[in-house]
Amino acid sequence: MNPLYMRNLNQNEMDNLQFEDAYKAHFDRLLFQAKRYTGDIDDAKDLLQSAVLHAFEQRSSLNDIQRFYPWMARIVHHTYLNAYQKAARRRTLLMQNGSSDAFFYNQDRRQNEGYWSLVKEDIQRLAQEIGERSYEAFALFVDGYSYFEIADMLNIAMGTVKSRINFLRNKFKLNSGYNLSPAI
Repeated sequence: MNPLYMRNLNQNEMDNLQFEDAYKAHFDRLLFQAKRYTGDIDDAKDLLQSAVLHAFEQRSSLNDIQRFYPWMARIVHHTYLNAYQKAARRRTLLMQNGSSDAFFYNQDRRQNEGYWSLVKEDIQRLAQEIGERSYEAFALFVDGYSYFEIADMLNIAMGTVKSRINFLRNKFKLNSGYNLSPAI
């Protein structure tokens, strides 16, 4: 075994030099494994680079430096699987939605705040017409609190919370076209 690789084996956490030494000692085997997955040397180098970045961030989870190669080989394998599944999802979406790359680049992960601010205004207006007690429980529910937490905060029974939320939700359904189901 490489003497540089054996440096400071008494420490529980792998330091930067130990990681570098272990990586250099197993580089050829790891690259060979990555090439078996990808079939191309350039793709294998990209795969290995991604795996090494992830492994370096997680190096404190490796307790036994002697187990570096199996640990790293598993990370390479999982990195390849994640990339393969991502590419498969992309192909599926392209087949369903047309083969335009614009489909992926024009999507925004942020919510449309303008729409939701109008929904909130409508809910508050309608709640004032119906009653503040029901709205208080419903507002907490919309903010993500569970029935139990709302009952605890308002110091009322959980059944009362459910009935107030259901009452207000049914009123909203009758008076608006909004989907007011809880977010999952």
